[in-house]
Amino acid sequence: MMDAYTHLDMSMPDPIDNLRRQMASARIDRALIVETWGKDNYSCLERLIASSSQQFRIALCFRPEEGSPAVSALENEMVAALRVKGADIQHLGKWADRLQASGKTLVAHAEAGIKDLKAQLLQLRQIHPNLRIYIPHLGWPRRTKQDDNAWAESMLELSRLPSMIVGISAINEFSRELYPHKDIEPFATRILNAFTPDSIVIGSDYPLLPRGMYGEYMKLAQQWVKRADGHRASVFESSVFGGDEINNP
Repeated sequence: MMDAYTHLDMSMPDPIDNLRRQMASARIDRALIVETWGKDNYSCLERLIASSSQQFRIALCFRPEEGSPAVSALENEMVAALRVKGADIQHLGKWADRLQASGKTLVAHAEAGIKDLKAQLLQLRQIHPNLRIYIPHLGWPRRTKQDDNAWAESMLELSRLPSMIVGISAINEFSRELYPHKDIEPFATRILNAFTPDSIVIGSDYPLLPRGMYGEYMKLAQQWVKRADGHRASVFESSVFGGDEINNP
């Protein structure tokens, strides 16, 4: 099982070892580690990229004002995805070309709401029809804990596009209730009904969840997803890791 969206807990003496221990306790084999916009975990990610670990893959942040990351970074097998803000999608250019050509993934964020992100992605798909796009965090069904009225229609429209991935993650971020966040399950159910089973992945958004509850949140997401008949969790994992066998360093 893969954690398809996690960060590193930089308050720990060894953030990478800490994540390994969290994953082992929850029987999670692999993880896609996402760079933060504040770059606080970048030095750790550099070490992982140099290590050629078979347990992790990296999603680097796209910063067009800095011209980073270098397009050549996408050639490294450890770099499986590029994280982009909705407002920066229009600046992707050669990075989108390289992502589509390599079969790697664009991780798209809806900082201005899912309706705005949908419009950006529809334009992008006109130029790059085969680009794999991953929308994490349930597509942001709420903003500042308030329901986004455009969410249901926008996610349904996006579900009709090929090579779209959606993540069940950041559950507590949107909830107005305590764990197990029953107010969020209906959003997950709508996604599970709209998207094909092999388009669904789960992620923890660690460490942005209550401390000590990594396993509980991964289990909760698994429970929701398993209700979708025919779910194949290995499809996205194979695309990220190249279908190789797990070999923990």
